[in-house]
Amino acid sequence: MDLVALLIDLSFEINMFQSFFENSYKRANNIEDLPWYRDYPPRFLTEVIQENKEPSRALDIECGTGTYSTIIAQAGYEVIGIDFVAAALDMARERAADAKVSIQFQQADACDYQSQGPFDLVLDSGCLHSLKEKEKYRQNLLSWLQPGGQFILVHFNKRHFFDWRPIGPHRWNREQVEEFLGSQFQLRDYHEEIGKVPFPVGPTALISTYWFKRV
Repeated sequence: MDLVALLIDLSFEINMFQSFFENSYKRANNIEDLPWYRDYPPRFLTEVIQENKEPSRALDIECGTGTYSTIIAQAGYEVIGIDFVAAALDMARERAADAKVSIQFQQADACDYQSQGPFDLVLDSGCLHSLKEKEKYRQNLLSWLQPGGQFILVHFNKRHFFDWRPIGPHRWNREQVEEFLGSQFQLRDYHEEIGKVPFPVGPTALISTYWFKRV
């Protein structure tokens, strides 16, 4: 494939990805209608929050409707939530207002976002596995997260060679994730479980949650 064809293919996939999320939010009458909606925190988030007693900063990447941003803010963190879908951020601001917490929500792409200072906690629940420009994301992550900071990643795992779908998240096994992040990230804990996901991505997927520390 030549460079022009590759760029056209990449642009098409990115546009499909963006359209899927934008249309999902437009069709949703409320947040419970979203196929990825969860009203509970991802594994390890509560432990990270309880462990860090000092005033801290957190970044919620592709924060969606702000469920996790609000949980972190209620624990006393200064929180920034980013997402590229304006409708998602409108829902997130409404959620934060209802919970009476202050959160800075910004419309931004994870591969382009530049922070004004480092964070003690970075949460990625389902962003990395949907990106094409993963190396750019990794470089940004190193700039976002200060040494000693905590990184929680929720990522679709690859169960076997035939575990893939023509659309949806790029599935990586545990070894691939650890190799991608490299020696600057130390795995503190790991959990995996089979979860229900909507068709055609599903009907099920092996969902892995990682707790890394930046060293």
